[in-house]
Amino acid sequence: MTERLRLDFDWGLLGSVVLLSAFGLFILGSAAPSPGFVVRQALWMGLGFILLAGLQLLDKPLLYRLSWALYLLSIVLLLAVLVLGKEVNGARAWFALGPVRFQPSEFAKLALILVLAQVLAGRDLRRLSAYVWPLLLALPPVVLTLVEPDLGGAMVMLAIVFGMFFAAGLPWRHLAVAGASLLVAFPTLVWPHLRPHQKERILTLLNPTRDPLGSGFQVIQSMIAIGSGGLTGKGYGQGTQSQLGFIPFRHTDFIFAVLAEEMGLVGGLILFGLYGLFFWRLFALSLELPQARDRLLVAGVFSMIAFQVLVNIGVTLGLAPVTGLTLPFISYGGTSMLTLFFAVGMVELVYRDRLIA
Repeated sequence: MTERLRLDFDWGLLGSVVLLSAFGLFILGSAAPSPGFVVRQALWMGLGFILLAGLQLLDKPLLYRLSWALYLLSIVLLLAVLVLGKEVNGARAWFALGPVRFQPSEFAKLALILVLAQVLAGRDLRRLSAYVWPLLLALPPVVLTLVEPDLGGAMVMLAIVFGMFFAAGLPWRHLAVAGASLLVAFPTLVWPHLRPHQKERILTLLNPTRDPLGSGFQVIQSMIAIGSGGLTGKGYGQGTQSQLGFIPFRHTDFIFAVLAEEMGLVGGLILFGLYGLFFWRLFALSLELPQARDRLLVAGVFSMIAFQVLVNIGVTLGLAPVTGLTLPFISYGGTSMLTLFFAVGMVELVYRDRLIA
């Protein structure tokens, strides 16, 4: 009976991932400091596809049964990394296993999506008490990620929580209250506890020229690169700002600046079109899911990836503070790539088993 209820997974979503990944390798070929980065990224993508395919060997009920164990494991890893982790760029957020680095906050995002999908399903968010348990589950991973400190990772988790609350039927009046609370909390509770470099990033967002050779250097060089790309760009591998080393982290955080400088507006529109296809497939297949927890899972994946796209590109344009978030499927990064493929694998699994309770 169960086998008869299983349907084919969504080939359109898989196709959009293949196109995005291929385009990412193409851009990385110009942005990376050496060809070795492209080779390693291709290997990570290959492992990602294997992981996505391996998830399809499970069934949906088993995935949800494992979610609580995965959530607890993610909390243990987030605690362990604070003690045993390797410090990179001022944050103790990585486990170093020889040449391989693993970021447990990426794993925690997936576990958070899985548990919230089950907890929020069927809850009446018109009652304030309905928020208590979901927020208590979200609190540990968010706080532990902030302690590392990884503000970008914590922001992604908050985006996941908000997106899933919204998909679960968050009333507009509660949304207004939450927005007003954030406006009050930021200057009174959040700002005083930010580290100096985090405050500097926000001040730089407001005025990048206040420290053009320091905190504002990355954003200024990124905006120069994007602006100089024009309609069709300077040519693949011919970007002056990127190829001469004026753009730091050009293969990770600022890879969009390389794309815009070398391929111009046309290259940017190609990327936006590929992301549009990907997000359209996520939204379209969510409409075919009869069960609330499955729709919430897709909403969590949608929120996680969409937030990273908006913030990463916003940073390169000087519209968002530098947070260290990579551009999904495009930037170099092993842990982030595996996280993305696992997330897509979860969506494909619940879509295939959408008629199974």
